[in-house]
Amino acid sequence: MNIDFLIKSGHVIDPKSGIDDIKDIAISNNKIVEIKDNDIVNKVIDASGCYVLPGLIDFHAHIFDTGANTGVHPDYLLATGVTSAVDPVTAGTSNFDAFYMDNVMHSKVRIKSSLCPYGSGQLDYNIIEKYDKDEYRCNDIRKIVDRYADNILGLKLRMSKGVAKNIEALDAAIEIAEELGIGINVHTSNPITPLKEVDDRLRKGDIYCHCYQNWGDESILDESGHVKDFILDARQRGVIMDAANGRMNFNIECCKKALEDGFYPDVISSDWTGDKFNLSNTAKNLTFIMAKYLELGMPIFDVVRCVTETPAKLMNMEGKIGTLSKGAYADVSIFKIIEKESIHLDSDDNKFIVNKLFVPQLVFVDGEPAFCQADFL
Repeated sequence: MNIDFLIKSGHVIDPKSGIDDIKDIAISNNKIVEIKDNDIVNKVIDASGCYVLPGLIDFHAHIFDTGANTGVHPDYLLATGVTSAVDPVTAGTSNFDAFYMDNVMHSKVRIKSSLCPYGSGQLDYNIIEKYDKDEYRCNDIRKIVDRYADNILGLKLRMSKGVAKNIEALDAAIEIAEELGIGINVHTSNPITPLKEVDDRLRKGDIYCHCYQNWGDESILDESGHVKDFILDARQRGVIMDAANGRMNFNIECCKKALEDGFYPDVISSDWTGDKFNLSNTAKNLTFIMAKYLELGMPIFDVVRCVTETPAKLMNMEGKIGTLSKGAYADVSIFKIIEKESIHLDSDDNKFIVNKLFVPQLVFVDGEPAFCQADFL
């Protein structure tokens, strides 16, 4: 067999396979393969001193760049080590066809989506969606979900003041999600209703989004600074906790106290939008955010799981992406972790100093090099 690329001597972290060790990774065509003694290797890549990870998955990134000023072009993610992403409701029923044709079909990044039950989606910073059961286009939702069944993971809505009308907006979304056999993803910042009312309605596999927010009247912490019992109960029954950093949706003190309680996120994602794209000290990119969790004491193996194995399962692509196991798509991200101080800001502009930085060296998507630092090879 011809081996297109042999990545040698890197520190491989692959939670799906339980690997955290120096190991070689072989790529043939667009798949990860096992190398044998008589195989012909076309290109050897020395990854000594680097971490070799599955291509990262940003589970919350607004990437409808051709139809929304909130979105960023999906393939800009590649230079950050992200090879797969989920767009969380930038498109609604009125424009999902355009999003799919312009972005999903034409991007190297593998994309899945959440659908906005309101027709227009989250198109502009000055235009607010209407999460009101009377505004939902249920027949259009059924048609779009049927047409793009392999792409749409569920419905996403913001249960926030000034955006949602009342708890009936969530009830109506869950009703149609159950009918269609899809999930629910709920934005919980600045909640319009007590979070327990939201949380108690979520089912196994549904997403509790922005779990470390402290914007508005309530967070996941009780008055003593511990994670509330109903949040722990939700996790126990299988509700997924997504950190989804964003600009207004992450509070450092809330996160610190939750981590001290052992309440790690299931998913770490960026909530990438045009106003944060590679410049903002709140959510510059996914690896910038990953470094924050390392600084907070979360083990790197667990951090990597939150951006590979877990989101791959939620995207119904377990074993295909988010892993370097045999037969998986050859999405591979090679990083150096360097000592470098950076300032992170939270939703209240509190500063948090992080002393490590993930620096992408070489990124493969579907077996092809998609990004390489000029001084790496």
